[in-house]
This record gives sequence, C-alpha cells and structure tokens, in this order.
Amino acid sequence: MAGRLAKDDLGPRAAELVLAACRGQTALERALGGVPAGEEPPRERTDGPGQGIFVSEIRVRGFRGIGPEVRLPLAPGPGLTVVTGRNGSGKSSFAEAAELALTGYNARWTRARHDVWRQGWRNLHNRDAAIALELVQAGRADKTTIRRRWAPDDDLAQGEWTQDDGPFDAGRWHDALETYRPFLPYSELGTVLDAQPEDLYEALHRLLGLEAITEAQQALAEHRKRLAETVARPYDRRERVRAELAASADERARRAAELLGSDAPDLDAIADLALGADVGSGTSLLHQVVDLSLPPDDEVGRARETLDLALGAVTVVATDNAQDSLRCSEILKLAIQLLESGGNQDCPVCRRGRLDALWRAKAKERAEHLAQAAAELHGAADRLDVAVAATRALCQPPPDVLLDAQDMLDTTTVLQAWQAWEACLCIDDPVRLRAEFFDRHAELAAAVDQLKTVAREQIDRHDLVWRPMAIALFEWHSQAQQALADAEVLADVTEAENWIRKTAATLRTERIAPFAKESQRIWQRLRQQSNVDLGAVRLGGARNVELDVSVDGVSNSALAVMSQGELHSLGLALFLPRAMVDESPFRFVVVDDPVQAMDPSKVDGLAQVLADVGLTRQVVVFTHDERLVEALRRLRLTATVWEVCRGEESVVRVRMSDDPVGRCLNDARAMRVDEDLPGALKGELVASCCRAALEAAAHARFRRARLGSGMPHAEVERVLECALTTRQKLALAVLGDVAESAKLLPHLDDVVGAWAVDLLQSCRVGGDAGDLDVLIRDTELLAGWLQR
Repeated sequence: MAGRLAKDDLGPRAAELVLAACRGQTALERALGGVPAGEEPPRERTDGPGQGIFVSEIRVRGFRGIGPEVRLPLAPGPGLTVVTGRNGSGKSSFAEAAELALTGYNARWTRARHDVWRQGWRNLHNRDAAIALELVQAGRADKTTIRRRWAPDDDLAQGEWTQDDGPFDAGRWHDALETYRPFLPYSELGTVLDAQPEDLYEALHRLLGLEAITEAQQALAEHRKRLAETVARPYDRRERVRAELAASADERARRAAELLGSDAPDLDAIADLALGADVGSGTSLLHQVVDLSLPPDDEVGRARETLDLALGAVTVVATDNAQDSLRCSEILKLAIQLLESGGNQDCPVCRRGRLDALWRAKAKERAEHLAQAAAELHGAADRLDVAVAATRALCQPPPDVLLDAQDMLDTTTVLQAWQAWEACLCIDDPVRLRAEFFDRHAELAAAVDQLKTVAREQIDRHDLVWRPMAIALFEWHSQAQQALADAEVLADVTEAENWIRKTAATLRTERIAPFAKESQRIWQRLRQQSNVDLGAVRLGGARNVELDVSVDGVSNSALAVMSQGELHSLGLALFLPRAMVDESPFRFVVVDDPVQAMDPSKVDGLAQVLADVGLTRQVVVFTHDERLVEALRRLRLTATVWEVCRGEESVVRVRMSDDPVGRCLNDARAMRVDEDLPGALKGELVASCCRAALEAAAHARFRRARLGSGMPHAEVERVLECALTTRQKLALAVLGDVAESAKLLPHLDDVVGAWAVDLLQSCRVGGDAGDLDVLIRDTELLAGWLQR
C-alpha cells in the first residue's frame, strides 16, 4: 500500500489517513485526532490448522442413515475417490459427518426449509451417535482425529466435540474454513448464483485477501459520512432557526436573524447574542436601566455627616464682631511694632495714653486672643467649603438611558427627580443645600428602585421568549464552529476514501484475474455441448459477483438462460478454484452429488475436471449416479471407487467397487458357493448375474465407440434404451445396430468361437445352464473380448 501511495499524487494528510485506516480503527481515530502515528502493535493472528491437510478416514455411528459404526478409508494424498450407492444407502451420511465434524454445521440442514432435516440427524436403529474425521498433514507422521459424540438425550448442537485428547478449538479453524471451505454439498450447487449476492462476494473477497483494504475503505466511508453530516447539519438547520428568530419581536432575535441571513455569518457576533452580550438597543436599554447607579448610601451618609459638622463649627465661632476683632488685632500689632521701633511714647491716636512696656504686654495678649478667634472662624469656613464641594460632587446629571428608554418605560418620574436633584448644584446657601440635597436624593433613589423593578419585569418577559431561541442559536453556533473545524478534515478523508476505493477496485481486478481464468477453464471442460459461454468474473462495487454469460454470443443473465445442470456446472466452476488456491491449508475437496441434473455430455466433462483436480488435491465425490463412474472408466481416468450398501437395521457396508462387469461376476461367484441356495434358484441367479455382466460390457463398448466417433451423448443413450434384450444389446455393441440381432450368433461363431454362442444360450436358460463354473469363466472371457 505504501508503494502505491508513493506513486500517486495524493496529499500527505490523505496518505497518512490511508495508512492509518489500513492499520485499524484505533490508528485511524488517532490520526483524525491529530495524534502522531506511533508504532502500532502487530495484529494478533491466531494459529491456523496447519498446511497440507488430507483426510485419511471418516467414521460414523448412529448418525443419519448409518446404524452400527462403519468406516470409509481414504488414501491421504492427491487423487480422485468416488463413493457411490443408491439413494438411501448412507453414502451422503459420510459427507455430512465430515462437514459437521470440522465446521460444526451442515449447509444442507442450515438451508433446509423443514425442521425434519435438522431433527432427523440421529439414526433410528442406533441412538449411540458419534462421528470422527481423521486427518493427516503432509510432512508429519502423526494423525489428527476430530470427534463429535452425543449422549442419547443430546441435541445436535450439544454433545462432546474434541480434537485428539482435548477440546476442539473452533477458532483456530474458523478463518481457514470460511475462506477456503473444502465442502460443497448438493444443496449449494444450484444456489451458488441465486443465493444472497453478497454471500458469493464475501467468499471470493476473503479468498483474494482484500479484507484489510475493504475494512479501511469502510472505516474511511463511515468517518466521511459522519463528517459530512456534521458539516452539513448547521447549513441544513440555519434557515429554520433564522425563520424562528425573524418571527420574534425581540430585538436580539431580529439581530440574530440578520446575522444568520448573511452568506458568511459572523459566528463571534452570534455567540455574543446567544450568550447575552449587549447589542446597543432593545433589551440592552432595559439592562442599562437595571444597572442605573446612584452614589452609595454610605458615601451619601458620610457627606451629610461632614456637612453637618462643618455647619455646626461655623455656627459656633461665627459672631457679629468677628471681623472687628480681626481688625483690632491688626491695629494692636501695628502699635506694638511702633513701640518696638520708637520706644516708649504717647499714644499717637488719643495722646492721652502711654505706650510703654506695661501697655505692650497687655496689648500683645489682647492681639493674640483676637487673632485666634479670627483664625477659628476662617478654619470653620474653609471646612464648610470643602463639605459643600464634596456634597455637590455626589450629584450626577441624568443618564441618557432615561431618555432613550422612554419608548419602553415611563421614566418621567425618575427624570424629574433626577433633574431636581441636579438643581441642588445651583444652591449657594450651605444650610439650604443641606436641607434640599439629601431629601431630593432620597426621593430619586426611591423612584430609581421602582423603575428598576419595572425594567426587570420586562426583561423577564423578554427572556422568557428569548431564552429558547438563544439556546437554539447557541446550539447552531456550536454546530457551525464544529462544521468549520471538520470541513478541512472532511476534504482529506474524502480524498483518502476516493483513492482507496479506486485502489481496491484495481486490486480486485488484479487478484481475481487468475481465479476467473481457472473458472473459465473449468467451465469449458464442463460445458461440453452447451451454447452458454462464461466470460469475465468480476467483483462488483455493489458487493456482488458479476458474471459475463452469453448465449450464442449474446449477453444475458446466468439465471435466465442456464438449465439446472448448467447451474450446477457453473457452481463447480466457481467453487473448485476457490478450494484449490495454494494458500489453502486444505488439500482435500469433498463434493456431494454433483452429477444430478447433468446431461451425459456434462458428466464426461465433470469426470475430466475432477480427475484434473485430483492431480494436486484429494477429491472425494459422493454420488448415486453411476454415469460418473462409467465415464471415468470409459475415459480411462484414474479413480478409486467405493460402493456403499445399506441393509436392514441401518447396517451399512463399504466395499471397493470394481467395474460393473467385475461386480456382477463377483456376485455370480458368491452365489455359486452359497450352500443355502437351492440348486435351481442358484443356477437362475448365477445366469442373471452373467447376463448383467455381458450387458454392462456391451454398454461400455457401444458408448466408447459411438462417443469416440462424435455421436452426441443424448443420442447414444436414446439408442441404448431401444435395446431391451441381452442379444439386442450385444448386437448393438458388436454389429452397431439393434436390427442386426439375427446376425449376432453367426458373427460370434465366426469371430469368437462356438463357445460364445453356447454361452448366450446358457445365460438364457438359467437353471439348465450346466456347469456354473464354466458359465462364469466363459462370461468373463466374452466380456473381456467385448471390452477390448
């Protein structure tokens, strides 16, 4: 991923987010939060089940159609094994047991519409249920045995599930089984395409190892959606909030509506409004009225006390002759200066008194007394001036808000009281000032308090309407702020998501190419004479698998044009490459009943495909259709064939199966030595087995010759159905025509010998066949000649 990023022109922030998303959800959240990328601990990986796993044996007891325990031995290595048996023989019980032992469930039961499939898992004749799957791993000598055991009263989901001597660790096997599932039951073959589209997509997606990049893409998409919602939310909501504000008579609401109507709303101004800051009009005037202030009561009290003290002091020292005393004191001071400068002398004013030392002492004392009285008067006067100035300083002019708020409040009383208080500044008489100033102040204070009460009531009424609008406005403001912060992050996340989506599509195309090529190759082998062609296989962007299917060169839907047999073949073409990838730990593939609904030509293609897969994988196929085994033998493809037979009380036997001729001859020999059979019945039964052997050899010869010459499978089978007797079947194989039955015996006498003619006669008469050992021997010889 880092290498691809280096080659692309991607922003550094977006590239960082891509790498963080690939490391996991926690790393992506840290990167989005601005936390520097640190060393991420490696993702924990659970130990898988190992590599090169083959199946060496399946053991079943008391499960499905199998009563007493029976084992199905399998060669643990590459090769094709076919397990045959008629319907109800118990062969599919082995396939279901293997899948259940390893995965814990069975696809057939999971998709079953009726509970009878899930409830009828325990055998009716043996309640002691147990299954075991024995596995070997390439390069290791020891074996692994996975067992499921159930007590008589256990449900299917209960019981004991073990691996060797310990509990089965399902988690260790889970990822490998989900990605490289080696089981394909019949119930899944026809539903590979008509199941949920994402099921096949998920299966192939895991196979291609794209989980990490897909999870990264999903994580980025989730964050992009969340950020886009955050960025869009305030703009989606803005008009609704603005309309609600504009409909209000509140000045703050109208101002907020104006701000929201702007292309780029002023978020700071909106925050001020929402949080109650002044906006210069409207309810702010009411708040200004509430905030009106007069001089504090303690300050007014001190001013009044100071003024009272100053007035009292002036009253005490102020007399009518206070000024005369001051002037007299000045005259005495001048006379004393005259005495001191001129010596004793007569009074210069009256000429009767004498200015001498005695007079001087008395005059000086008198002058000092008069000067002190004058000084006290001046001091009291100065203090009174200060007190008057301090009192006047308390007075303030009426505030403008009393005029501005007149449209909202009746401020007349307060305004008049304030103006009357202000008029005290013009009073010069301190005593009058004292009498009026403080009384007018008290009246003003009472009027202001009353006005404030009315203003608060109006504010409360306004706030009752404004508060929810303010809350809504602040919520929008918070969303808008977050949107601004997230918008830049959204651009980076979107860029990262677009890049990783494009890269994921490229990787899907690159990685699915070899898989699609192998599916096309397998389909070409399976299609045989079908006019349906399979083109490209792609993983679509809508989490589905896109198949280019065409009929005679015209594109169409697979479900619309394919028969059930063709759908089965296409299901195999999609399943087998998935199970065959080198990364899979499983080197075995178990396929149940793939032949159903296939026409004969496709059976030949299936035989070839399975044989090819068997060159590198252990392929185990369960089928009741003898056509697959016949095709393998006719095409001389190597395969091990096991036959499953079910008797009374659910007793199941597994035996190695020869070709049909050998099987019939073995049955004839077994009956020949059976002492419990009466002689006549024994002869008839042996003769019947010999006829069956010759007919099987004749069928094989005719199919090999006609199919080899290019005759269609359907035509070959139609001709075989026309041959009803043993002689007609041999005539068809030897002479090529049912109508030539009369010429068969002369031809055999001439080409093979008279013994061949005698053999056919002995097989026909049954109980009068003579020496049964000779009959069996000659049948084997003639069958061998037919098969050459």
